[in-house]
Amino acid sequence: MNKLTVIVGLCVFILSSISYAQDYTVRKVPEDQLPKDVVSSFRRNVADSKIYPWRAIGRVNVGGTAHCTGSLVADNIVLTAAHCLYSKSLQTMVPANMVHFLAGYAHGDYAAHSRVIAYETGPGFNGNDGANTANMPHDWALLILSEPIGIELGHLEFHSALTTAVSRSINGRNKRAVLSTSKIAAAGYPQDRAHVLSVEKNCRIVNAFNKGAVLVTSCLSIQGDSGGPILQESGDDWVLVGLQTAAAQRGRVRSSIGVSALAFIRTFTSLTAVTNTETPAPSEP
Repeated sequence: MNKLTVIVGLCVFILSSISYAQDYTVRKVPEDQLPKDVVSSFRRNVADSKIYPWRAIGRVNVGGTAHCTGSLVADNIVLTAAHCLYSKSLQTMVPANMVHFLAGYAHGDYAAHSRVIAYETGPGFNGNDGANTANMPHDWALLILSEPIGIELGHLEFHSALTTAVSRSINGRNKRAVLSTSKIAAAGYPQDRAHVLSVEKNCRIVNAFNKGAVLVTSCLSIQGDSGGPILQESGDDWVLVGLQTAAAQRGRVRSSIGVSALAFIRTFTSLTAVTNTETPAPSEP
């Protein structure tokens, strides 16, 4: 085999490898090719982060070493999870200047970037307590950005009809109906696909407690998804119901924990008044 043949063969191999890698990042892996006992995000579809509403979702990068997911909910306010801002090694919340938001992040590129200049978390949040029952309703954070990037990119609107009304009795127990329909979607940047936004549709809210502030859903939640939006379709648009915060598992049944907008709407309303940002908000419980 001469040198020219070797070089041509090598080039063909490299080109075919590049083509495969590019294809692989934009496709949903077929169900029959996924190991059933491994929890992964590869059952989700990849969103187009260049278009709305997906470009209003992005990565919350903390200190250059960790990330969560966040959503623009006003021109200069991002919603994420409070535990993303807690340093386990230092046992304290990180300073705001260590946090950056990359809207519409995909494959190292992004639609817009802003550093965080301040943030508010749930008043009862304690980073040492983890995802216990008392901490769950407070595991949210509203980040104030230095730049109002939502003016250009748009931001997610809150669901306009959140409620804590108790629905009909099911098997002798009263179930709290947070929404008129339980069908939802969740989006995030999970650890196993940290450089693309993936979306899980057709999951649902299976329960709610703490006056509707804490949600249990059938959506998959993986490290990195924390802070990602819980969404519902409203006409031709998506509206925000809450955010993902934790995962739970009983036997082989895996579910996720979230916080509804009912938990932080008062704080959000105060922040938007201070920053002169007008955004529709759900009614108070």
